[in-house]
Amino acid sequence: MDVSAINWLAVIVAAVAFFALGAVWYGPIFGKTWQKGVGLSDDDMKNANMGKLFGSAFIFALIISVGMAIFFYGFGENPDMNATYGATMGLMTGIFFLFPSISMNYLFARKSAGLMLIDSGYHIVAYTIVGIILGAWQ
Repeated sequence: MDVSAINWLAVIVAAVAFFALGAVWYGPIFGKTWQKGVGLSDDDMKNANMGKLFGSAFIFALIISVGMAIFFYGFGENPDMNATYGATMGLMTGIFFLFPSISMNYLFARKSAGLMLIDSGYHIVAYTIVGIILGAWQ
C-alpha cells in the first residue's frame, strides 16, 4: 500500500465536512426526531459531555476519511478518479454497505424505520460528500 498519493489536506477537509453535516443533520433537520427515536430527553442532551462526544465523532469522521482515501489512492493510481467517481463510490458504499449494516442492527435493537433512515441517510450523504472531496481534490 502506497499512501504517498493521498492528499492529507483533502482528508482533513473531508472529515470536517462529514462532522459539519452531522451538526446540521442531527440539529435543525432531524435533531428532535432523532432524539425521540433514541429515547434521549432534553436533560440527557444538556447533561452530556459534549466535548467527549464531538471530539470522538470527529476522530471517527477522520478515520472514515482516511479509509476512503486509502481505498481511492492507496492501491495505485486511478486515472478515472474525479468528483463524480468519488461521489459514486461514496454513495454506493453508503447504500450497499452502511444502510444494510445499520438497518440489521436496528432491526434487532427494535428501533424504528424512521431512525434507521435518519442514521443511514446521514451516512449515505456523508460518504458521498467525502467521496466528492477526495475525488475532486487530488
